Amino acid sequence: MNNKNKEKLTEVFSFIACVVVLLVIGVYTDVLEDFSISGIQKSYVKAVDNLPQMSKEQRANILSSDNSTSQSSSKYNNYRANTVPETVIRGAYTSNTWGSIFDSSKKSLFYVYDPKGKDSRLTTEFHDNVQNYLYSGDTLNYYDVYAYTLSAFNLNKAGDVSSSKICDSLEECNQQRMKASDYSNMAEFFKRCSRTMCIFNPSKNQYILLKSRNAGEAISALEKLKNW
Repeated sequence: MNNKNKEKLTEVFSFIACVVVLLVIGVYTDVLEDFSISGIQKSYVKAVDNLPQMSKEQRANILSSDNSTSQSSSKYNNYRANTVPETVIRGAYTSNTWGSIFDSSKKSLFYVYDPKGKDSRLTTEFHDNVQNYLYSGDTLNYYDVYAYTLSAFNLNKAGDVSSSKICDSLEECNQQRMKASDYSNMAEFFKRCSRTMCIFNPSKNQYILLKSRNAGEAISALEKLKNW
């Protein structure tokens, strides 16, 4: 048997092993619905989507400056600016979710508020005070504002990252897995930002995450970061 045939056999066995692993995951995570072709296809899609589920430690690492995709950090006016993880940017673009934040010619301001009052942490008082500041003076010359209601934020997270079919090769399986993982990382990143406020500088590919949800502190940060 020549080397070319060996390589083909290796790829075939690798692909079969990948499918078997995914189906086993489907069985143990209760996503294997039936043994028909359509049932296996549905189960495969669910298994792929379940792969990027993260532990609390992994979720925390997405926002950590020690993460391998976010090692670069700097300070501006005593605010720590970290590099936006590449997996977050890929997830935003491939799912068409918040990609415009990273395309802005200005700095981008992102936060979430709840006008229905169901989440006591996301008060409209914070939103009203920040908006009053933003629309006074020349502040909007420096920032594009992405302020979402809680319902709009939850709806906007529902990007399409599901696999449309069973992958035909190991490479395609890995691409689908990475796409699902990128989306999961991106969703977790913006979920953390939604609890306080994130300020992005697209030209530097950096962000600043405010430590608390206090309107006075947020306004102070926005004023100090105008020329960041």
